[in-house]
Amino acid sequence: MRGALLDRDGVLLLLDEKALYRKAVELAARGAGLERSLAALARAVRALNEAVRGLAVRTLEEEEALWRSLVLEVARELRVPPEELLPWRYYRFMRPAPGAERLLRKLKAQGLKVGVLSNTLPSLRESLAHHGLARYVDGFFASCALGVAKPDPRAFLLALEGLGLAPEETLYLDDDPENVEAARRLGLRAEVYAPIGAPGRWA
Repeated sequence: MRGALLDRDGVLLLLDEKALYRKAVELAARGAGLERSLAALARAVRALNEAVRGLAVRTLEEEEALWRSLVLEVARELRVPPEELLPWRYYRFMRPAPGAERLLRKLKAQGLKVGVLSNTLPSLRESLAHHGLARYVDGFFASCALGVAKPDPRAFLLALEGLGLAPEETLYLDDDPENVEAARRLGLRAEVYAPIGAPGRWA
């Protein structure tokens, strides 16, 4: 084996529901109420997920524009200054999965090239850097930036090409069995992987 390709959500990062709730409570204290604040944040999350599913955001600049529009909408509804929400990118509502850093360190210690292939927004590298994991990763492959999403085989092939790896020399880990099966059909050594205590994912 010369390399490893990993999913992000459910393998390296998990949705941090407590952080999302704390932010809603903080906004509710400004007068909008908790139920209204939670609903506004939930709509923003759905909009981001729809952008990912539709591959509608191809660059960091387009992602920034989408985020600003969502922030302005939430700020108007909850009557808070937009500046309070602009720094809160979606990945601040995520947390490292149990054992994620240990897993990445182990793969690098074995001399493997490590890539992350995720159905997500272009800010894949930034999301992992925010949580201290990017330094272990050699290649970042976000579906929105690639223009194709898993389980489409083209997503795997583009990531492998970016890493300079062949399928048969690459380990693939994902918590979604459909993606694992797609990788196996291409010849990767693919396994379903879910960290202990992993309750949820972003999308």
